Parts: sequence; structure tokens; C-alpha cells
Amino acid sequence: MFNQTQRLKLTKLATSMALLAGGVVFTSAANAATPTAGTNISNIASASYTDSNGASKTVTSNVVTTTVLQVASFTLASDQTKTANANGQVSLSHTLTNTGNGTDTFTVGVANNDTRDNSTDNYDFSGLNVYLDANKDGIPDSQTPITSVSLAAGESVNLIVQATTASNSAKDDLGKLTVSAASRFDTTINAKNIDTVKITTGAVISLVKSASVQNIDATQSSTSAREVEYSLAYQNTGNTTAKDVTITDLLPAGLNYVAGSATLNGTALNDANTDADGYNFASGKATLVLASVAANSSGVLKFKVQVVQNTAAGKITNVAEVDPDGAGPEGTTKSNSNDVTVLGVKKGTMNDSLSDAFADGQTTTTPTPDVITKSTTQGTPVSFGLTTDGGEPIVVHNTGNVTESYNITINKDSLPLGSIVELFKVDGVTPLTDTNGDGILDTGPIASGATYQIVSKVTLPSSYHTSSPINAVLTSAPVSNSSATDSIKLVISQVTASTVDLSNGDTTDSKGSTVGASGQDTGQYIDTKSTKPAQATSFPLTVQNNGATGDNYNLSTSVALPDGWTVQYYLTDASGNATGAPITNTGNVSSGGSIKLVAVVTPPSNASAGSQEVLFKVASPATGLADVMSDRVIVETVRKLSFQNDRTGQVAQGGTVVYTHTLTNNSNIAEATTAGSLPFILTNDQAANGWVTSLFVDLNNDGIAESNELVTGNDLAAVTGSIARGASVNLLIKVQAPTSATAGTTSGVTLTIKPTVVGGQSVADLVNTDLTTVTSGQVRLVKEQVLADCATGAVKSSTYTQNTVSAKPGECVKYKITAYNEGNANVTNVVISDATPAYTTLKVISGASPVATNASLTSSTTSLSDGSTGTVAAEKTPLVPNTNASLEFVIKVNN
Repeated sequence: MFNQTQRLKLTKLATSMALLAGGVVFTSAANAATPTAGTNISNIASASYTDSNGASKTVTSNVVTTTVLQVASFTLASDQTKTANANGQVSLSHTLTNTGNGTDTFTVGVANNDTRDNSTDNYDFSGLNVYLDANKDGIPDSQTPITSVSLAAGESVNLIVQATTASNSAKDDLGKLTVSAASRFDTTINAKNIDTVKITTGAVISLVKSASVQNIDATQSSTSAREVEYSLAYQNTGNTTAKDVTITDLLPAGLNYVAGSATLNGTALNDANTDADGYNFASGKATLVLASVAANSSGVLKFKVQVVQNTAAGKITNVAEVDPDGAGPEGTTKSNSNDVTVLGVKKGTMNDSLSDAFADGQTTTTPTPDVITKSTTQGTPVSFGLTTDGGEPIVVHNTGNVTESYNITINKDSLPLGSIVELFKVDGVTPLTDTNGDGILDTGPIASGATYQIVSKVTLPSSYHTSSPINAVLTSAPVSNSSATDSIKLVISQVTASTVDLSNGDTTDSKGSTVGASGQDTGQYIDTKSTKPAQATSFPLTVQNNGATGDNYNLSTSVALPDGWTVQYYLTDASGNATGAPITNTGNVSSGGSIKLVAVVTPPSNASAGSQEVLFKVASPATGLADVMSDRVIVETVRKLSFQNDRTGQVAQGGTVVYTHTLTNNSNIAEATTAGSLPFILTNDQAANGWVTSLFVDLNNDGIAESNELVTGNDLAAVTGSIARGASVNLLIKVQAPTSATAGTTSGVTLTIKPTVVGGQSVADLVNTDLTTVTSGQVRLVKEQVLADCATGAVKSSTYTQNTVSAKPGECVKYKITAYNEGNANVTNVVISDATPAYTTLKVISGASPVATNASLTSSTTSLSDGSTGTVAAEKTPLVPNTNASLEFVIKVNN
């Protein structure tokens, strides 16, 4: 087991990722997951009420977004104790883990102990260096010392410290080293380990542990696909023969030993402790006793294990140990820490069962699976997924082995034009949001094996009725595995003609298409290959040694690539495919011989479309011989525009309402760079009856339609200008009802953006529909946010805002949702509803939060406790004209 690791800031962050030798690291529960830096926590509130005509209405607020900031945290494990001869080299392994929530670079170093105590520290070391052991096989990746290393959130590497003991040191003398690491993101965060080396005149046994593979897919049914071979390489670097050398390896949870798989220097061993080979395996522990190990000799113990099928994603960390003299006084020495990573498998299903995670076409149960059928009357929305009214649920099942979020998309092609489909959380009132900023509504994180319920409301045009069935299709897909889709069909069996007009709306974004091509370029580059952002492409390489003697070569790129680009080198199998773990050195290549490699080049997920030259380099550390060759990667254009959301609202006679829609560029090129590239069509089905519709581009993002922002032509690009990669623009649609409009009249406004083809890539039309109802009692809902003190709830700024704010894990945000009656008649039964978004919990301040102004909290809200999640609501009746009621509550970002 490791010694106690040094805990730094944000210990809760570290908890979910800390390594425990001999065990498995498991992911934390979804509702306690710490969001990574850059995560956008978005939320929409809603309100329901009864207007002066007795009709039930629903209105949604604007979206507010909180961006999570990066915080630094890491662990350095652990203090080491070893023996060595005088003037002998010693290697000590440490594990550095980034437990923060973003990529960080760490300065690393080693020095003689800076607190000399002659009773415990008798000599200084020479030749102090730190080397990188990224694959944790106990061997430095190269013989180039390092002073820094960059790690993504949750990533860990081993650091190998090498030093030479003093030549004049005596038996039992102790030397101490200080191994240090410090964050460059937050220079106040640092850690130290103290290593102790005791001088002996006898044997010195070292033990290095490695594994045949670094990554395992534990969902494979084949046992051979889940097999790992461990190697324990021992060596006596001391001056005398070691007696009764005992090597032990206690297998951590998640591994099953393969009986009869052990070998010593290639010779098979017997698992039972009934022969003279010195080896046995019992109670999950491999033990090898070597009667003697001569000075300057070495050997390798190997055995195989199988990862238990469906083991949760994470790292299986294993450390062996050796006792150089059996039960002698020297004690045991640990090997390096070695990791086998159980890969995360991201998949899921969507159906109408809370208990059965069947996928499309996998069940024949009745009623018809994956179909929910309801009927309605004209003008009455249909709610699918509510179980409180006896209906079937809409359930997303996480059938993978890691926590994952699921994008939910809607196909409403079979519904009549102007139909609106809204997605809500299980309470049926809190709208589903886009929690990860990719422009698509999603569930937020769902733990492995857990479920998430969705409610979908379908509002048809007020004039529509039919006796034939119509349907919408919901499709779920893991955010990081968009091809693993599963669907459920929502069928409206008939729409009975009716005079009641009740409607509200929301929609999802349409998906942008991606088109790519690859080809050979015979110009200055030897090879050219095309790929998409975050997708690897491979280049075959051959290293030919034309020297007179054997040589080895370090592998690198001679010119630094842009941030986020990675190049890894692999040996090849007989078919020329990459095999094994990444390498940084070819190993020995004989004179006149050659070695075939594969260079795997991966552009980052945010890579711009275009060409990137990659200069591969080999260089001999022994002779200095080097050579460079050039290949090229073409990052294909990937176009993806999203446009959200369908909205509903109310307006008084002669009044106006403004709807906000967000157009997001998820392409890897800038959009709207040329005039005419974003043509649009804006239609109002009540234009002939005096309704007026205007389109604005919210250039200053204040949510107010201003005269200089009015779009007068039919091309958005002429007003928005270039939209950078990852950027968004808000479009404001202003609808004005004529003074002659009667209560209950509805107006449907449809905005269709028709992007032109750019770089050979097309994008499907982006369509939003807003539905406005005339009412004599009109409610407008506004949501605002501000950073708040977690202890007192006091706001940290005097100004609430609808714009994005930034918060670190562990910080608090206060929401304020205000309902305004802008009509000329009372409205009753006003219920303002909101919910804690993904990655947050409710913060109750001294029992007095949430609070309501001019309204009363619901009984379910007053019973909520600190740290809980769920719906927060307040009630007001009546709400008279020109007055308002508000709901305030504080949420805390998970840490």
C-alpha cells in the first residue's frame, strides 16, 4: 500500500480521483460530480397561472448560464525508503495526480534534503534527476530528465527519481532526498515527498512492475480480451548474494488470477505450494521465494490476470513488494505503482420502462414497446412521460459503466407545421437545458446503471384537428458517443376538434452535418491525410539504421505543434497497425536494419479547419545522428449550427412580447463570414390580421430590441458579422398584437435560417416557432443571477444579471425569478417554478432560503434541506396588473 499521500486544496475534488494502491478508483455519484473547468451550468424557470378567462397558461423565462472556473489541486505519492550500496545508483518511483478540474502544468524537481539532521541524514547524493514514466512500467520513457509535466484533470503519471549515493558513505548511513511538485496554474499549491536511502554492504534488490496492456474494455465477453500479463523484474545491484528473496503481489479488486499462468525466466511455475519451485498463489496473493540471487543478476516473474467483466471504469492500481532477506531486518521494498485503466463505455437506451433497459427492437412486451400513445382535443397540449396522471414514463437508462450525459433530440417532421415540442425534467415544469454547451438539450450526468425521466409536451397549431395518428420521435445519445442512439415514439392517436386554445413551446437544435474527405498530396509533403477534430489519423514510418553499428533513436516532433495537438508513436503488427503502448524510443536497431512504426496524430476537438504540417524527428542519444521528415494533416471542415428554442408567450391587446433565441456556431470554422451566407425566412400566420413581427440581432447582449439592431433584409450575416468558432449570437423576435385582437387569439411566428454551403459542407435548415396568445392578463417571467456568499446568502454584487457569471466549484450563485403581470386584468394561481441544475445542490441559509416576495413558498419547497436537489416553487393569487412576485434561492456548485 502507498504511504499517506499529501492532501492539498479542494480535498473533495481529490476524493473522486485519488489513487489507492491495490484498489480501483471509482467515479463519484452523478449528483455529486465536480464539473470540469469551462462547464456551462444553464437553467430556465417556468410559471403557470390562470388568466381572466379561466384558461391555464404557462410561460418560460430566459436562460441564465454559470461558467465553472478552474481550480488547482494535486497529490504527490509517496515517501519512499530503500537500501543501496555506497556509490550506487538508486531509483525511486512517485505518482503525480492532477485532482483539479482542468489541465495543469506542474514543476517537478529533486534535491538533497534541505533540513540536515546528522542523526537521520548522513550524506548527500549526486547525479539527481527526475524522469517521466507515463505508462507506469517502472522504466523512464527516455533518458532526458524533465522539470515539468502537463496533466489533464484526473490524469496521473509516475515520476522516477534517480540518484547516486556518496562513495564515502558507511554501512547504515542514511541519505534523504526532497522530491517536489508545484502547480503553475496556482503557484501557492505545492507538495513534497521525503525519500530515505540506507547504505548496506550486502545485497540490494530492486523490483520493477509492468503490465502487457494499459487499457482494457471490461465489457468484452471474451476472457482473452480482458487479459493482462504482469511482469515483476527483480535485480540484485548489491555486492553480495541475497538469500531467501521473497516477492509478493496482492491482487486488487477487479482482477481474477489465471491459474497456471506463472513463469520464472520463461519456465512454467506450479501455483500450489507443494513443490520446490518457490512459487504459490493463494488467497489472491502471488508469492515467489528465491533461495538466492547472486550479485549483478536479475530475473522476471510473470503471471496473467483477467479483469472482471463489466468492472466500472477507472484505474486498477497495483504495487508489488520484495523482501531481500526473507524474514531479515531490512524489511520490504515496494515496486513502482502500475495502472491498468478500465475504459469507459458510454451507451444508453430510451424507452417507457423504469425497470427494463431494453433498446430499440429488443423486446416484444405489450403494450407496444418504445411507443407512448395519447389522444387530445384541439388546442390542448399533450404531456408524455407524466406518471402522476397514470401515463407511461419516458426513461433514459445509462447502460454504460461511467457517468454520462445524454443529448435529447426531437424529430417532429410528422407533426403539422407550426407544432411545438417542449422537453421538461420529471417534475413536468422545469425545462430541460443544455448543460454542456454543445447546443443540444441534455439530461445532465446520469450515474452508471441509473435512470433519468423526461416529460415532453406537444402543442399543435390551435386550428389543427385530425382523426389520423401523428407522432414525434425522441432520440437519446451519449454526449461523447453520438452514434449510440436509441429512440422512443410519442404518438397522438387523434386530435378531436375543440374550441379551447391552450399552448406553450420549446424545441431542440437541429444537428449540423459533417462531411470529410481524404486524399494523397504529391506536393512538398510525403503524405497527406484528412481527419476531423479529435479524431486520430495514422502515418506509417520506417527507421532504417545505415550506420556501422546498432543504434537507438528518440522519437519526437522537430517543430512544436499548436496547443492540443498530440503525436504518439507505436510499434506495428504484421499488418502495419499500431500495437502495444506508445513509445518514445525505437530501441536498438541493428546496423543495416530497420524498424516500422506508426505515428498517430490527433488534432484537438477545437482544431480549426485547414492544413497542419507535422515534422517527425528521430535522433540518436548516443551518436547525435538525426533526421526529419514532413507529413501533413488536413483538418476537415465540420459544420454544426444550433438554434434554440421554440418559445411560448402571452400578450395583451396592442401589446408586445420579445422572444430570445440563441444561434450557436459549433463548427470548426467561422460562420457568416460572407454576405448572403445566412439567409432566412420570417413568417407570421396572423400577418393578414394586423399582427406585426420584427427580427433583431442583440449586438450588445442586453436582451433589449434596439433600433440599430433591427434586421431589414433577409440575410442575418449582414447584421451578425462573422460568428467565431464556439461563439453565439442572440436573436430577438418582437411580436406586436393589434388592439383589435380578442382574448384567446394565437399567432405563430416561424423563423427559418437556411445556411448556404460553405467549404463543401451543408447544414440543415434551422427552424424555431414562437406561439403568442392574446390574454387580458399577461405574465412575463424574468430570471437573473448573481454570485452569493455561501454562509450568509448575501449577494457579492449589487447587480443581478441575465448574462453569464463565472463560479468556482464550492462557490454559490443566487437565482431571482420575477413574474410580472403586464396585462390589464388579474391573473390567479400563479406558480413560479425552478429546479437545481446539473452539478449543483440547493443551499439553505440558516433555514431561511429559499424566499418569496409577494408570494408564498410551496409546502414541498419549505421542506427542502441544505444540499438537496429538486424543484423550488412559490405561489401567488391573485397577481393584479402592474405588480410582480418573485422567488429567490441559492445553489452551490459541486466540489
